[in-house]
Amino acid sequence: MTILSVFRRDETNVGDWNCCPGRLLQLEPRQEADILDLPRNWREGAVIVGGGGLIAETFRPHMEQLRGLGRNGPLIAWGIGESLNIDRQGGVVLPYHGPLPDYLSSFDLVGLRDWGTQYPWAPCPSCLLARFDEPPEISRHEIVVYEHKRIPVPIEGLPRLSNNGSDIEKVLSFLASAEVVITNSYHGAYWATLLGRRVVAIPNMSKMYRLRHAPVLSVAERWRRAVDLAEPYPKALAECRSATLDFYDKVLTLIGSTSYSQ
Repeated sequence: MTILSVFRRDETNVGDWNCCPGRLLQLEPRQEADILDLPRNWREGAVIVGGGGLIAETFRPHMEQLRGLGRNGPLIAWGIGESLNIDRQGGVVLPYHGPLPDYLSSFDLVGLRDWGTQYPWAPCPSCLLARFDEPPEISRHEIVVYEHKRIPVPIEGLPRLSNNGSDIEKVLSFLASAEVVITNSYHGAYWATLLGRRVVAIPNMSKMYRLRHAPVLSVAERWRRAVDLAEPYPKALAECRSATLDFYDKVLTLIGSTSYSQ
């Protein structure tokens, strides 16, 4: 069965570019499509949507389009997450407590990277990257800032990098270089945690409240106090990988099921 991998296929956002499960696990034969540029009619087989923060108003019409896509295989959401409250000016937002979109009910299998929803937890499959196996010793900095490319973190005097680009090796090396990472990027918080670093998150987007291994949340002005409260999660990598492989088994079972019908 041919698989269509749908995600935000954006080389200018390192998190979006490196969260596709089909690039990290054996899911072949496979084609890729950007969520913003879906094929008009897909009749080859399964559609796997994810990962990334695709449960957002920006992507709603495209997610709605998926359930109307002609298909001869299952529709699967894998490692997607909610980002329904957002302040692009850098203000802190509250968690989103409303219902998740009803288009999710049209999927044959749903696994969300968000913790504590009615759906199974399927963390971003980027946890499978070999780079996390032996994170380097803290080498250069006590604290660094990793920011969303369109929402700068207003903290001066600390080394900083943004999520602009596709070079994940550069990003992981930067995150691993410090004991503490201050970030308003979902993947910044996620990857720093998997590297064993302590994380302080600025919640400019509601997805920052949804991490299974919760960072300390803070406004930028109080970052020093927040750093003192941050703790590592030594079991996070193993837990994320175990959940990812469990969901992978579910996907393979569904894709290979001879009883599947449209």
